[in-house]
Amino acid sequence: MVVNGYFVTMTIVKGRPTNMNEDWIAEDALSGGADRPKYILLADKIAEAVDRGGLKPGDRLPTHRALSWRLGCTVGTVTRAYAEAQRRGLIDAAVGRGSFVADPDARLGGSAEPAAPGPVGLGELPERNLVGVWHEASVLGIDQEADSDPLIRLNSDFPPLGAEVEALKETLPRLATSPMLAQMLMYQPHCGHRRHRGTGALWAKRRGIQADPDRIVVTLGGNNGILASLSAITRPGDTVAVEALGYPAIKPIASLLGLHFAPVAVDEEGLVPDALDIALATQKIAALYTTPTLQNPTNVTMSEHRRRAVAAVLERHGVPVVEDDVYGPLPEDAPPALCAFLSPELGYYTTSISKALAPGLRVGYAVGPGGATNRIAGAMRSSNWMASPLTAEIASEWIESGVADAILQSHRTEMAARRRLVLDRLPMVDHALPDGALHTWFQLPPDWRIGAFVVEARQVGIVLPPTDSFMMAGGETPHMVRLSFCQPRSRDTLAAALDRLAVLIEDRSLGVAPDVI
Repeated sequence: MVVNGYFVTMTIVKGRPTNMNEDWIAEDALSGGADRPKYILLADKIAEAVDRGGLKPGDRLPTHRALSWRLGCTVGTVTRAYAEAQRRGLIDAAVGRGSFVADPDARLGGSAEPAAPGPVGLGELPERNLVGVWHEASVLGIDQEADSDPLIRLNSDFPPLGAEVEALKETLPRLATSPMLAQMLMYQPHCGHRRHRGTGALWAKRRGIQADPDRIVVTLGGNNGILASLSAITRPGDTVAVEALGYPAIKPIASLLGLHFAPVAVDEEGLVPDALDIALATQKIAALYTTPTLQNPTNVTMSEHRRRAVAAVLERHGVPVVEDDVYGPLPEDAPPALCAFLSPELGYYTTSISKALAPGLRVGYAVGPGGATNRIAGAMRSSNWMASPLTAEIASEWIESGVADAILQSHRTEMAARRRLVLDRLPMVDHALPDGALHTWFQLPPDWRIGAFVVEARQVGIVLPPTDSFMMAGGETPHMVRLSFCQPRSRDTLAAALDRLAVLIEDRSLGVAPDVI
């Protein structure tokens, strides 16, 4: 036979080519599975062959047409099966080259072993870098405060700058010379590259979550994971139980998904199990959304006993939970995640590196029951297609090498210093400010109205969030204020803001009198 001027020999038996390695699959592989689509059966066979070693990393799979001839199915079935296998992270495909078995242990950076902590050189950082005394913008070569903004913003939970900038300086050159750099700029499976999913499993394991990488979906931060998980559980019109005071960003997520809230009472340990039990017994609740560790805004952390009690209520009613554990890595002694006490089919665990390492990387992880992974990945596809493999690779390098631990410790050191600063500069109010917290939740003196205080704080150049933004339903606004003390990049700026607030709290002569607002 002549093709493009070259003589090509091929032995044909019953119309099918025989010059290909097909030992890993039997001709009757797609029979006996009437309850599942053939392409799913074929994708499962690929997974089985990879697990038992019939297909090894780097093996080239048959062409779509050749495999369809062997199995007696359509080319479309093979195409869909290969796409499903690629979505699971089992194979990689390149136009013009074919489909190859992926190496689950291979690093995108080209090394099969995690990078050692040494090259980052964190031990050589000046002490002021590690504890975040940012008096000079030249310390890390960045503009620490925006000179054009006269306001000091204390309204968002930022991790303080620590060792992550120096770590990134070391990481980027290695990625730039990686032979796999181009792959990091290509589309990946919606659930993320298999290696990055494995890193997500490691990150979740720190919080007591035992999950196979196949159950991990790489997300664009915590919010994206919450959105994807809720969309996998609920339908428009459903009701979700939430803490009566909670994370404000859950409101637009619920609005986008068409969900309603059923607020549940909280106490000094978080969700009240009896109140949750009544809500689940008297209303049709599709899921619970909760933040058990350093709850936002109250800074409450559920004890292990309370987590077990809440888990027992959820088990009794068969209601799943979407756990927001974005603050989970910050305390050094937090109990295991709530989902660690639940049956796997009820737990949807979401976390990220935003509060612990670096929010700008936008890397998070969602863990759901095995059967829900496709639905969570489907939500990723609909919302943003996939997480960035480049930033996910940076996170993987840091987590696997131990650099993440050095960054986290540098943040804890700075957070502790700022915590002392808050307590020293605002001694006249009662604080809910445990170790690991990024904000304080403090009680105003009774002669101040909450709205008046937030307005006057802005008049003296301080931005605070309105307290009613944390309320999930109507009712009386608590006489509390949330102040995020790690958002300013320098302690001097934070100290100036705290001094202004101290004067404001104690001196009624500034600004508009609170009793006329």
